[in-house]
Amino acid sequence: MILTPIALAVLVVLTPVLTRFAGRESGWPLAIAYLGVAALFTPTAAEVMAGRNPEVSYPWIPSFGVDLALRADGIGVVFTYIALIIGAVVFIYSTRYLSPGRNTSFYWLMVIFTFSMVALVLTNDVLVLFVCWELTSLASFFLIARSGPPGQAPALRTMFFTFIGGLSLLVATGVIIAVTGTTNLAEAISSPVWAGQPEVTTLVALLVGVAAMTKSAQFPFHPWLPDAMAAATPVSAYLHAAAVVKAGIFLMLRFSPTFHAIPAWNILLVTAGLLTACLGGWFALNQHDVKKLMAYSTVSQLGLITAVIGVGTEAAIAAATLHVIAHALFKSGLFMMVGVVDHLAGTRDLARIPKLMRTAPAAFTVMIIGCASMAGIPPLLGFVSKEALFTALGETPGGPWAGWVALFVAVGASVLTFAYCAKTVWGSFIDGREPEERRSHRGSPVMLIAAALPILASVPLSFVLFLLDTPLDQVVRAAVPTASEHVHLALWHGFNIELLASGLIIVIGVFIIFRRSRVFVFFHRATLPFDGSDAIDSLTNTLKRLGYGLSVFVRPMNSGPYLALSLGGLSVLAIGALPVVFAELPPLQEHLSRPVDVILLILITVAVLVLCTSHSRLTTVVALSAIGILATVQILALGAPDVTLTQLLVEAMTIIVIMLVLQKLPRSFWKYPKRKQTPRLLLAIIVGASVAGLTLALNGRRERSALGLYYLDKAPDISGGDNIVNTILVEFRALDTLGELTVLGMAGIAIVAVMSTVKDKFIDPPAENIPEPPRPPWVSIRPKGTTAYRAVHEAWPNVIPLQLTLKVLGPLLALSSLLIFWRGHNSPGGGFIAALVGSAVIGLAYLSTPKDRALGPPRAPLYLIGSGVATAVVTGIIGLLFAGSFLQPLHTEFAGQHWTTSMLFDVGVYLAVLGLMLLSFNLLGVSDSAATPAGDDVLTNGIIRRDVEGTRERADELLYGELSGPMEAIRGERPERSRRRGGEESEEAKVRANSTHILHGDPPADGDEEEA
Repeated sequence: MILTPIALAVLVVLTPVLTRFAGRESGWPLAIAYLGVAALFTPTAAEVMAGRNPEVSYPWIPSFGVDLALRADGIGVVFTYIALIIGAVVFIYSTRYLSPGRNTSFYWLMVIFTFSMVALVLTNDVLVLFVCWELTSLASFFLIARSGPPGQAPALRTMFFTFIGGLSLLVATGVIIAVTGTTNLAEAISSPVWAGQPEVTTLVALLVGVAAMTKSAQFPFHPWLPDAMAAATPVSAYLHAAAVVKAGIFLMLRFSPTFHAIPAWNILLVTAGLLTACLGGWFALNQHDVKKLMAYSTVSQLGLITAVIGVGTEAAIAAATLHVIAHALFKSGLFMMVGVVDHLAGTRDLARIPKLMRTAPAAFTVMIIGCASMAGIPPLLGFVSKEALFTALGETPGGPWAGWVALFVAVGASVLTFAYCAKTVWGSFIDGREPEERRSHRGSPVMLIAAALPILASVPLSFVLFLLDTPLDQVVRAAVPTASEHVHLALWHGFNIELLASGLIIVIGVFIIFRRSRVFVFFHRATLPFDGSDAIDSLTNTLKRLGYGLSVFVRPMNSGPYLALSLGGLSVLAIGALPVVFAELPPLQEHLSRPVDVILLILITVAVLVLCTSHSRLTTVVALSAIGILATVQILALGAPDVTLTQLLVEAMTIIVIMLVLQKLPRSFWKYPKRKQTPRLLLAIIVGASVAGLTLALNGRRERSALGLYYLDKAPDISGGDNIVNTILVEFRALDTLGELTVLGMAGIAIVAVMSTVKDKFIDPPAENIPEPPRPPWVSIRPKGTTAYRAVHEAWPNVIPLQLTLKVLGPLLALSSLLIFWRGHNSPGGGFIAALVGSAVIGLAYLSTPKDRALGPPRAPLYLIGSGVATAVVTGIIGLLFAGSFLQPLHTEFAGQHWTTSMLFDVGVYLAVLGLMLLSFNLLGVSDSAATPAGDDVLTNGIIRRDVEGTRERADELLYGELSGPMEAIRGERPERSRRRGGEESEEAKVRANSTHILHGDPPADGDEEEA
């Protein structure tokens, strides 16, 4: 059984590679792979059909008792086969539906969803179930959002509803674990504690019910499903007919053993289900778009399934499962048939679709069979499942009247089902105008065959129903452990109330067909003035207005009020608490102060005063750098070489980046009146004194902690390394480091994302648009032709010393970086420090160029960041597979050296940090547009023009490679192919650290300028 999710995980990894070579034809090998995975799962399914429940379990988070546990039962088998077989058919359909191209996001997200769905239905751990539940939500969100701007708002609304369900399930998960004391799903469901705590049981039942209703689109959470029709038709056929909506149904079935006899569970599901069935049918008849009609019909059918699960009897569970199977077959096929009709007619509008009955007889036949099955016409599978639903609803808890009411409502919903099925067939194939030859479209045989497969497969099932007896038996045994009767399906049960109801539905349906012109016009008029998306938008706008009203307290752009509030509160806390607790604090440890501390304190105080009083931004940066360097000396005096080296390199890199950004800011700060500065000075003194008091009170008053002593004593033996700081970072607390590494990578990505949403004219406004010319120089410059003039106006002579320095220091720094990385496990060093040393080479190379050009290939920073994070994650997976715990290091001896996988983790740290620094230099260091010498601005006819890449262009190139100029898009649109620059032009934008011009001191020609 474990091979099933492993095989799908391998497909997740291989799909991007496959789409790179096969494009949209990737659907064929993926379909074959899905069928192969289904075959791989068959031995497990055979065990389940024999009455056994195979299990496997692997420790995941042992300290919390969380396992990667799988357990197969009848419920899991049914939903696994639905996900794999319908998924294979949809992939075949997609090979002709999708436009030519890679379509990587579609195939990859679909495979991720299948993996999440299969893991969801097979997992035997409550926490893993919740994780997989959320993964299905995320995958469906991205599959809808990938449709472009029309899909973005629907995707967000879908995420809103599924977020409610996820939050509800999260709370339920916490309560389940707290009450049962286990994360094992089977044990938690069968725990005897539920019978003894009815209040808690009711609470969890309601939470699980709400979570399931959000995913299965039950009222009032139903609007997301029709809204999600913005997604491509293959997405709708898979997610919204056979997969994601079935996740909600699965959750109800999975928890039925615990809650099937709880009144709150029965009332919630039966009431919501029947109401949804009626509303979905009514709204389906309101639609002109045949795809939205199918969406509302799905809502209606899911409502009937939900109501029957709420009944909770053996017959109800069997009927619900049978209709799940029937619905997955006919509805996935019908969604794909909508795509076929769209390709044939060029529209999905029922008022514009021509009469396709004669031009596409095969599609007409398939559509009739699919809609007949959904309408419950004998002898199709939908008829058998619909009669089973009617029988189950007659057993609704609450007395005989409850069963009759439920049956009556279900019959009414089924009449609506017949009506919208008739509207689909007649509107798409019979009632339209005669098609025009010149406007007729040719359909794809592959699409038609793929759409017909699930619909036609359900036809023979009606005559071999005994094949479904055993699978349904196992589902009932899993959902109702006390079940005693065996399931027996039959096409004919004799004359009974269910047959009478079916006959009544058909008679009314035929009458509707004959009077369809009036009936459909009535439903087109009988619409609400708003729909679900309008309701969500209204709620969103209300919340926005409420938030805007509350933001009056935090609205000012000036950060002063926020700082005053937070730091002032800290001061009040310190001033109030310190006198009370100071006498009870333990004494200070000995030898905390040294003479050098006094000197450093004085110097840091002077630097802080300069920082606070200077009006020059350059002076404040120098003062800030001085504070950092003095703090580094303080750390060195305390005997922490690792932290010292890290602090020193961080200070150096930070100051370089600040200086690059400084060119875009005014040279001086605003001058504020004394009436504003005096309160600020008082607040600063109070806050400083309070923090000093807290530091004195809360630090240096305890011995080394037990954890610290443990690291000192045990870390070298456990890790094989003498540098305890580094081994803590990459071994003992590697998960923390991975989180920080991810945040570091996301910071770089966030910089690119923000810059790529602002137009070039706002980031780097052209010099001619600046209302005032640049200020005159503070000192007079000698005339043109002199050395002083060239030093100010020409960049090339100024970078010669830096280029000579780079010639010597570049290789030394690179070698030092590798050495520091190599020795990090036993001596001061490691991946982070080594990456900062490597970044110094990048900084020198950037500063030593005469013109402002990006370092290296445009997309290199993002590749480095992604590779670094991926390497760290792969290291964790290696530990999970071979040591039983994520990020658990493996150790070995080879060639007289101690080797550990934590070095591979350190490689990830190195790459990510190097990528972030490269990104910072390339993006934040773009020259100011207003006559910055490094930017090579030129004055032509009284207008200053630039000959540099702007910030926006750099941000775009980080995503798409070399471009001919900045993009105007602000919503993530891709550049046109004509905007991309070829290889020769790309080479011009690269900066190299070698030059043939340094020897003679001549500036390079225009074509050679980047040789420097």
